[in-house]
Amino acid sequence: MRKPSGRHRGTNKTLSFTSVILLGINGIIGSGIFLLPGTLYQEAGLGSVSAIVLAGLSTTLIALSYAMLASKIDDDGGAWVYSNRAFGAFIGFQTGWFGWFLGVITIAAELAAFLTALGGLIPVVKQRSVYISVALVIIAALNAINLVGPNILTFIDNISSALKIIILIAVIAAGGYFISTHGLHVSQPQAVSSDFRTAFSTAFYMFTGFSFLPVAANKMKNPEKTLPRALMVVMLIVIAIYGMAQMTTIVILSTNLMAETLPVAAAFAAVVGTIGKTVVILGMLISILGVAVAVSFDTPIEMASLATEKTLLPAVFGRTNKSGAPFVAIWLTIGIAALLVVSGSYLFLVNLIVFSAFLQYITTILAWFKLRHDPTLPAGIHLPMAPLLMGFALLLIGYLMTSATWLTWLIAVIVALIGSVIYATDTRRRGE
Repeated sequence: MRKPSGRHRGTNKTLSFTSVILLGINGIIGSGIFLLPGTLYQEAGLGSVSAIVLAGLSTTLIALSYAMLASKIDDDGGAWVYSNRAFGAFIGFQTGWFGWFLGVITIAAELAAFLTALGGLIPVVKQRSVYISVALVIIAALNAINLVGPNILTFIDNISSALKIIILIAVIAAGGYFISTHGLHVSQPQAVSSDFRTAFSTAFYMFTGFSFLPVAANKMKNPEKTLPRALMVVMLIVIAIYGMAQMTTIVILSTNLMAETLPVAAAFAAVVGTIGKTVVILGMLISILGVAVAVSFDTPIEMASLATEKTLLPAVFGRTNKSGAPFVAIWLTIGIAALLVVSGSYLFLVNLIVFSAFLQYITTILAWFKLRHDPTLPAGIHLPMAPLLMGFALLLIGYLMTSATWLTWLIAVIVALIGSVIYATDTRRRGE
């Protein structure tokens, strides 16, 4: 998962259609496809491929609501901007607050994914004490990079973006070779939990980075026409890549897939040998770390922006140091991410991300219903049967949220209550 990068805000560069497609693909593809195939196979067996495809198509519907609003409201920020315009400052604040929390969880999840991959290369990392020690060292490094200034961010981002695409293409090609030499044989695991709803919900994590494109709408040529087409093309390409990668791991590893913590690396190794696994893991480490660095940079900037530019957070969250870095937001973001990464498993963090994303999707779709006929806004994009499609998306999200655990619901309630206290306190202080 990727979030909109603050590095792109405020630039006047216009993106071509090809650039939009590449940015969209890069923004969506993250650690999920490298670590979740075994979990999805355990939950839904061969139906895991269908779960991925349906999650992608469903996310496309949700993405279209973002696209329609982005064509009407020319402002960076995404979901919280739309909610603020439709329902007022408090709902806008809560949406932005959960957006920041979503970034914090994403940092933790990507670091957990990094440590899981590192454990496949250096087994001692799997020991709890070593896991925590390495996690804290990486988090300290992220904090330092953000406080001093992320001068190497662009280089890391470019390398990681290229590597994850190359890895997936190589694995899919290896799958094609495997089928040509061994034939196509797939099997349904006997121990599968047959929980398609959970697999469907988990698969959403793989697509949550789509929100990058609508937020960047004002950098596109003719966004009213470009954005819907780009979203459709990007989502179809990513769905195809994910579906083929999932099928590849199933074909190569069969029921052994359920026992693999690094299924993509294991599948590649089964075809090209042990060296292949090492190469894939190294590529995964760089790719996942690149995402973690980028999100660790973007998330504090988003919090500081809510405090300084939009005054939805107390001004203290926007304070900067001599380097211009929002140090209060950085310390808070990295600190909470540290607590999450040492206390929560990767799969738990994934489910928490999906739930938090669902909350943003709900407010965005409801904002579209509220603003679609607003005479003070441009007409924007009109899609056939849009109300029916958006209504279906709401029902689907509601259905999938019922699969969340009580702990996930409790954390969401606590985050909302903390946000409410901060909002109420700051509102009274400003005398509003």
